[in-house]
Amino acid sequence: MNKQVDYIIVGQGIAGSLLSHFLLKAGKHIHIIDKGHEGAASRVAAGIINPVTGRRIVKSWKIDELLPFAAETYQELEHLLGIPVFIKKNIIRSFENNKQFTDWSVKSGREGMSQYMSDEYDASQWKGILDEPYAWGEILRSGRVDVAGFVEAYRQYALEKDFLNEVIFDYKAIEFTGDKITYKNIQADKIIFCEGWKSAANPYFDYLPHEAAKGEVLIIRIPEVKFDKLVKMGVFIVPIGEERYWVGSTYSWDDLDTIPTEKAKGNLVKRLKKALKSPFEILEHHAAVRPVFKDRRPMLGVHPEFPQLAIFNGMGTKGASLTPFWANHFTEFLLGNLELNKEVDIRRISFVV
Repeated sequence: MNKQVDYIIVGQGIAGSLLSHFLLKAGKHIHIIDKGHEGAASRVAAGIINPVTGRRIVKSWKIDELLPFAAETYQELEHLLGIPVFIKKNIIRSFENNKQFTDWSVKSGREGMSQYMSDEYDASQWKGILDEPYAWGEILRSGRVDVAGFVEAYRQYALEKDFLNEVIFDYKAIEFTGDKITYKNIQADKIIFCEGWKSAANPYFDYLPHEAAKGEVLIIRIPEVKFDKLVKMGVFIVPIGEERYWVGSTYSWDDLDTIPTEKAKGNLVKRLKKALKSPFEILEHHAAVRPVFKDRRPMLGVHPEFPQLAIFNGMGTKGASLTPFWANHFTEFLLGNLELNKEVDIRRISFVV
């Protein structure tokens, strides 16, 4: 046996990286296995943190707890990695009619919502650049996480510290040795799978109700325009620096692959042209698959038959805000300091042999 660790982590997207961060902070020895692939959701995601969501205009699930914890965690990682991770920029969103805006205005005055919403935003500076809707609102305490930049920087950190192997994980190489588990030349207490949508092919966790969704995005350049906010106007327009913007996204539950399609590109361009009146240049077109489960909640827990195997997955489209909190929560569970929250515990799903 060449190496002994506490945990082997399979997958180094935002989930695997943040779980690694908290386990290392707790003094645990880890080893990550991740080949890396261009179509991973973490490489394509805008990392939008949006405290207000849905047509019913409600606070995002547990956002009062999630947001301050995420901000603190990303600040820690900025110091560790020496890069900006959490970019605080509010979201402006358009309303097409009086009913939409009135609903927003009423909700923005309610206790608990006013800290996240405003019905006052002067968009006169964008006249001739953005379409002119009926009205504008602003989502406060929002922003974006540079997910791709963070994941790549953490990857380099892990390589430098020698706790990452860039290889494809082989499920057949798992050996159960008493209360331990062995993978090739590494022995651990547990293997934790943070595989994103790829977990649907994991023979130990394929019983979970995977409902992955393919998403496609554009990277565009808008010359001589500098948005100081994220724009939500039938499509998200997210500034990512140097006149470049992330535009997204689409949803497809069919053809789950990472191949960009002309159909999705046309859909994005059509929505973008409706919102944006300035000329733009398409620089890149990407596709990825989001790790989503049926009840749209994270999947955390230990395998019901093999306690040496665990999963940390299912952060989905809100991964930037969800993952720090639940990575810490799962770490505390692994340390024996708390029980898993029932809303995220995989034991809520029936396991049938």
